[in-house]
Parts: sequence; structure tokens; C-alpha cells
Amino acid sequence: MPALPRRDALDAVLFDAGGTLIELDYAFIAAQAELAGHRLETEALRRAEGLARREIDRIALQEGRLRGDDESRRPSYFAMLLAAAGLALRHRAPLVAELEEEHTRSNLWRVAVRGAHATLASLREQGLRLAVVSNADGRVARLLEEVGLAAQLELIVDSHWEGVEKPDPAIFDRALGRLGVRAERACYVGDIYAIDVRGARAAGLAPVLVDGVGAYSGLDCPHIASLDELRAALAAGGAPAPR
Repeated sequence: MPALPRRDALDAVLFDAGGTLIELDYAFIAAQAELAGHRLETEALRRAEGLARREIDRIALQEGRLRGDDESRRPSYFAMLLAAAGLALRHRAPLVAELEEEHTRSNLWRVAVRGAHATLASLREQGLRLAVVSNADGRVARLLEEVGLAAQLELIVDSHWEGVEKPDPAIFDRALGRLGVRAERACYVGDIYAIDVRGARAAGLAPVLVDGVGAYSGLDCPHIASLDELRAALAAGGAPAPR
């Protein structure tokens, strides 16, 4: 596995939002499933999301591109998540509809990822410029503010307002331009290879993939199990040995 970027090679760290700094409200999903008579453990849902991400990658690699935009793919993402969690096909559609309704009302990516607060605070104390580049629906800044992360970020770039989505390198270029940071002096931390790694690499940033459940293996980019791992590596000035 390639090593993480060294601290002395970086001026900025850019992050994805959903799946990287904020995660799905697994407790809400499990509760809605239970109301419908289905038992889904929150940890099982967390592991299942890793498989859903891999399915997005499989489709992208098979077809050579991602179809549609992030919003149009979301119901399929929820369906893939529930399938990977073991929910029978006949029960998925009603629950997907409920999740879509709640997402429209409040956005289901609304829980701070473990280690996010400490990581952003540590990187900022090291003098790194911090930003978010997210395929989102216009609400990501508010969501990050609600979970207490926005204050640590210098810039939040939401694809809804930009009119362009990852993996298009243009959205990374805009973020770097507003920060005044060269691409080769920045890394991008995200959770989906086909969207985050490919997009960052096309824009000239060093990609880092977050894979907390071990869904990926044999990658051609650095990957971490948690944000705490990134924080520790950069605080030490180097990177952990490849695993």
C-alpha cells in the first residue's frame, strides 16, 4: 500500500463530507427498520455501507463512468445498503422510501464521524489549511455546523452550488483556487474510490481513502481505517508503514 503524504509535503488537507467527516444516522435507519419489523444492527449497517461503496466502484469500473448525479444515485445507494445489511428484497422498497423522505426533510448524513473533531483540531493546530469538497445538496455547510465541525474549516465547497460534481477535477480546482494552494501541496480524504480517489488524482491532489470496515484491499492509493490514523501520522510528521 502506498504511504500517506508526509506532513512537510502538505499545505492543505481537503475532505469529503458524507462518509468521511459526517456519517449516516445508522441509529435512525435501524429504528425505522425495527418499526417495520426488521432487525438491523447499527454496526451491521456500518459494514454494509462499505459494500455499497464497493458496488458503486464496480458499476463505475464496468461502465467506465458514473451515471447521473449524486442525488439521482441516492435511492439506489440506500437500496444497496439495505441489501448488504441482509434485508430481503421484498422489504427494501418501503424502507428506501422512508429513508428518502427523511433525507429530504433533514439529510441522513448528519452524525459526526468518530475522531473528526480531534483530527480537524489537530491538523489546524499544525498550520494546515482545511476544507471540504462535497457532492451535496446545498445543505452540507449547515450539517457541518450542526455537528460542530464547520468552525475548523476554512472553506466548504458544495457541488449543489458549484454546478459540478466529483470526480470532475473542476470542483477540486475551484477549492484549491479559493484557498490559494497548489494541487501538489494538498491531499484529499474521501471514502469512495471511483468518486474521491479518481477525482482528486485527476486534479493533482494526493488521494487518501477512508475504509473503516476493510471493504477495500490491494489499492493503488493510501488508505486509513480512521481519521485518528491520519491525525496520528501527520502529527508524527510522517506516515505509518504500509500494511
